[in-house]
Amino acid sequence: MHGRFKVVRLPNDENFYYWEVFPNTWNIQYGNALYCFMLIGNEKALLIDTTYGRGDFPNIIDRLTDKPVIVANTHGHYDHTGGNPWFPKAYMHPESVKDCRRSFEPVDPEFWANMPYPDYEIETIEEGYVFDLGGRKVECIHTPAHHPGSMAFLDHGQRLLFSGDEFDSGQANLHNLDSVEAFLKNMIKLKARENEYDFVMPSHNGAPITKRYVDDFIVNAKDILAGKPHHAILDDAPGYSLTNSPWKRTRLRSRVGQASIVYNDPNA
Repeated sequence: MHGRFKVVRLPNDENFYYWEVFPNTWNIQYGNALYCFMLIGNEKALLIDTTYGRGDFPNIIDRLTDKPVIVANTHGHYDHTGGNPWFPKAYMHPESVKDCRRSFEPVDPEFWANMPYPDYEIETIEEGYVFDLGGRKVECIHTPAHHPGSMAFLDHGQRLLFSGDEFDSGQANLHNLDSVEAFLKNMIKLKARENEYDFVMPSHNGAPITKRYVDDFIVNAKDILAGKPHHAILDDAPGYSLTNSPWKRTRLRSRVGQASIVYNDPNA
């Protein structure tokens, strides 16, 4: 792909795929299972997360809309914020600021030097903040469990809930039992608003998914906290074994329907 942005290609770049999953709503997939989303209104566009910003990412965004692009992050993990330096400003919860520039591994110096806004401005947002895109409003909901700065985005225009990493199509990756408790509170909050959205759009492993996941997650989290997890098994969660990762511990998996909760073994 050619575009107005000159990109630095790295040997381990993965491919991007993108498609219009709902009207004026684009799913932009990096590799096998990492997504960001472009929501286009009459006046502005909202880019929810920026993946790692690798390869043709900036030219894909440029191709999808000629409207001003607002960047907002679901949380501070680098696979959701790594592409922020392609843009002058990003919105995120205050708890995400400390992590948003911290890569999981060293960043190639040439790639980093090529990004136009390495010191991009950060504007913090809280629950209830609304992005008005022109004929389409997107509300922010604080859902901290997987990450303390997690924000879900409720798209009132298309009746979609963008959940970030708080849960995927197969599982929620959590930490200790206190994060399971926080997760339960989040699911109860989202359940109370289920009449406002038709589908959930996670950032990994498949989107859209049915909002019935929320019901299964509520049952699952309640039973874990009651000491009665469902078919819990040891799980090494190999995708979360990075140095200094909060998941680098013995893991348990509890499943209700297709909704698994993966969490640290409290007895390990």
